[in-house]
Amino acid sequence: MKNVDLGVSEQMIIKKLTIGIALLAIMGLTACQAPARSGSESEQVYRDTCLACHAGSGAGSGAGTMLFDLTGLSAANGGQFPRVQVYQIIDGRSRVRAHGSPMPVWSDRFTPELILELTEYLASIQQ
Repeated sequence: MKNVDLGVSEQMIIKKLTIGIALLAIMGLTACQAPARSGSESEQVYRDTCLACHAGSGAGSGAGTMLFDLTGLSAANGGQFPRVQVYQIIDGRSRVRAHGSPMPVWSDRFTPELILELTEYLASIQQ
């Protein structure tokens, strides 16, 4: 390979391109990182989307509630919280019918990470 002498303007262009590519790479890596969620975001999502059917405590009682006690999932499963099943119900892979109508499919609205956090929130309210 033959060395080519570059003029000052060509060297400046190459330097600026190199810096620009490095900045784009750094920005791209930064964008790939998910923002940290507060510990209460999943609880807030629960209140905003699940409360109408499952009540604030998950107990399924109160005005407007339609479904069973979500705080008893572990007890009904031999003391083990059924994480995979709960996740799949929330994301729509496992269909659940309540009073003749299906539970909403939340994977259209929530990221997989948020569905996982919501699943973990449900695990945390088990009695």
